[in-house]
Amino acid sequence: FLIHFYFYFTGCVTCLDHDEHYILTFPNGYGRQVNSSIAYKCVHLYISNCRSILTVPWIELGGECSISCSKTGYNASIVFHTKPFYGGKKHRVTAEIFSPNDKKPFCSIEGEWNGVMYAKYSTGENAVFIDTKKMPTIKKKVRKLEDQDDFESRCLWKDVTYNLKIRDIDAATAAKH
Repeated sequence: FLIHFYFYFTGCVTCLDHDEHYILTFPNGYGRQVNSSIAYKCVHLYISNCRSILTVPWIELGGECSISCSKTGYNASIVFHTKPFYGGKKHRVTAEIFSPNDKKPFCSIEGEWNGVMYAKYSTGENAVFIDTKKMPTIKKKVRKLEDQDDFESRCLWKDVTYNLKIRDIDAATAAKH
């Protein structure tokens, strides 16, 4: 079975030190499972409860994205590749980074979005672009629930989150309404 969710919005990352704003789009997401006979168990998108003799379910990103900076003119085109039914690898990503007004990329990237990505520069140089497995995990800074307004995310979803943690799907569903 396949559960598909689309992201139709953009984000903005601001680099305060350089006063640069990067506008980015997001890939689509897919919940994958080979054995379709258990699809009915996953209607609540509670993927961790789905199991199969053939595979373990996974979340997959797929589709085209972009990143651009209006101040510098630099931009990137990114493709998250979905795994073919037979063969191929999961979590593949390719990207091309362009200088302002250039049609040819000065850097091409390929690898796995949750692993190692390699860069090939127009100079012929090859290098590791990033190794996500070696990156430190940074804890989010979130205000305490009692300091949040009623419609801030953690406060708004606290009952749903609590019920999902104790695996009470019916109560979590009811808390959404």
